[in-house]
Amino acid sequence: MKFLLPRFKNTSTYFISGFDDAVTILDEHIVTAQAMQFSPFKKPFEQEIEEWCTKLLLVSDTLEEWLKCQKSWMYLQPIFDSPDIMK
Repeated sequence: MKFLLPRFKNTSTYFISGFDDAVTILDEHIVTAQAMQFSPFKKPFEQEIEEWCTKLLLVSDTLEEWLKCQKSWMYLQPIFDSPDIMK
């Protein structure tokens, strides 16, 4: 997936956008992988299914934390750009 990197307001800093499609697809894949875990035919692929579930959940958690951090930063950025705070 490609994310967009627009410039944040009038700064030289960029932020990541376009998470919605990635999160939707990622959630679909997590549901599919978890459904495979309950399949009676999973035995030959059990190790791979477990690895994929672990990786998908890690990516999901990482994106979620990234969004939280970015949202906080975008909220606080105008405060740090204030001249009296910069002093």
